[in-house]
Amino acid sequence: MATKGRTKRTDAITAKKSLDWRIVLRWTSLLTVLALLGGSVAWGITVLRDPAVLPLTIVRIDGDFKNLNRRTLEQAVSQAIRGNFFTVDLDRVRNEALKLAWVDQVTVRRIWPGTLNMWVEEQKPLARWGKDQLVNARGGVFKPEANSIKSGLPLLDGPEELAADVVEHYKLMGNQLAPLDLIINRIVMDDRGAWTVDFTQGIELKLGNKDTQRRVDRFAQLYPRLKQEATQRIKRVDMRYANGVAVLWGETS
Repeated sequence: MATKGRTKRTDAITAKKSLDWRIVLRWTSLLTVLALLGGSVAWGITVLRDPAVLPLTIVRIDGDFKNLNRRTLEQAVSQAIRGNFFTVDLDRVRNEALKLAWVDQVTVRRIWPGTLNMWVEEQKPLARWGKDQLVNARGGVFKPEANSIKSGLPLLDGPEELAADVVEHYKLMGNQLAPLDLIINRIVMDDRGAWTVDFTQGIELKLGNKDTQRRVDRFAQLYPRLKQEATQRIKRVDMRYANGVAVLWGETS
């Protein structure tokens, strides 16, 4: 009986060792498969990074250009187009294009299997800004070549960080005063926040830096009466008085 007991224990130990080996073999196989997969992935990444694999064969630039020189744009982005279809840095290409003054917005995308497509939106100047810059309808200030700035645009000026506010005032005042046949030629906000508006009719409007909208409203109500009763040309209207207005008259043109 004792011999039979020892035999059973020996068989149990042998079975356990056999089970342990099966676990070891299972894990070894799994690790081998993972290693092979890892090597395949690494090899695949290396291959895909090769510029000769899926190279960019077409670079297409779309957009409606009036002031932006297409050749200049092509040269600007050419240095950033490196790698193949998968590795080309789209942000770098976009940023190189945005360095050009006449470029407003850029979208860059890949089109399978070998095309890089750029959609470029050109700046649309709303007015001149300061001495040698332009500003768009969102208040974005940019500085193109001096010979590309067209004459005839109104002039806006002020602290550059407040360009969007100046543009907004220009739009609001322009719409409000257009029914009076007054066209803004120049609008300036100085360092103290005081506003001065010049019209193409040769009239200067002083608004100061307080209650500007209320003063514009008062001017809009007053101007038709001034125009009707004027025997001389209106040169300046100063709305900075709390209970009145000062008008400077000039010789009739």
